[in-house]
Amino acid sequence: MTDRPRLDERTVAGHLELLEELLSGLEATPGPTAERALDAIATLAEVYGEALARVMDRATAASPELGAALADDVLLAHLFVLHGVTTGQAPASEPGAAFIPLDTLARRPATARAAP
Repeated sequence: MTDRPRLDERTVAGHLELLEELLSGLEATPGPTAERALDAIATLAEVYGEALARVMDRATAASPELGAALADDVLLAHLFVLHGVTTGQAPASEPGAAFIPLDTLARRPATARAAP
């Protein structure tokens, strides 16, 4: 489906561990630059969450089996949890679990916090 090489499960797990370390380090970094970076990550997560929700809406409407298959994929299930996308199915792992810290991506960007 794509020309780029695919990541195997072990590589994905390694990337996710690295991402967790990087996000934790960024959260521990004081100052406005770190705050802006975290706001950018949160905004990106919010937009990608909406994109994932739209994919699930369309996939499930076209084929409930396709929606179920997407929700059953371990990596996708973690993305859905991370981005707050409800799939109607329990994640393949423990409920509410995600590979990377939810609080980092769940924070509201400064622009959203400042809005009335």
